[in-house]
Amino acid sequence: MTTKLHINISQGVIDIEGDPDLVREIYTDFKGQLLNGVKFASPTPAPAPAESPAGTADDDTLAKPRTKRQPSSKKKASGGDDAGSGVVANSPKLDKNLDTSTLPAFYGQYELKNNAEKILVFLKFMNDKLGIEGPNTDQFYTCYEKADERVPKVFSQAFRDASGRKFGFIDYNSPTDIRVTTVGNNHFKFDLKKKGGE
Repeated sequence: MTTKLHINISQGVIDIEGDPDLVREIYTDFKGQLLNGVKFASPTPAPAPAESPAGTADDDTLAKPRTKRQPSSKKKASGGDDAGSGVVANSPKLDKNLDTSTLPAFYGQYELKNNAEKILVFLKFMNDKLGIEGPNTDQFYTCYEKADERVPKVFSQAFRDASGRKFGFIDYNSPTDIRVTTVGNNHFKFDLKKKGGE
């Protein structure tokens, strides 16, 4: 089984694909360095030397990219979430305001094989039954709990898997912006098995 990690910090893209343990180790190392303020090469700092031809000004331009990168570090520390949202993909919390009273009946209709299908059904429930167009990971966690399903160990990875090449059921932009894809709609309508059905 291979795992893919894609990080985009203002287009300083990092793609890692391989064994899940290796990818997790690289991510942990990268996250630690990012939180400690280690400067990574990216396309944006390149123009800075051209703007400062003087010798002493170079020291100032080296400090500027680090200052610009600090907000990104704070964003990454919260799990790459939207600023101020309080939603952290790998530390989900129950959303007590989510109405899950009809979830067991909706969810119980389907024979689900994996987390990608579970996430798809939860997403369709929130879209179609509750009218939530871009639910967040806390709301999915609440659905897992209400449906009495085992929560994935690395919660955010389940969303990346559901949006990856193998399934492609969802579009996972951030922990606060998760949408169903055409592939997901088709799978839900035509391929998802119902209990006691076909």
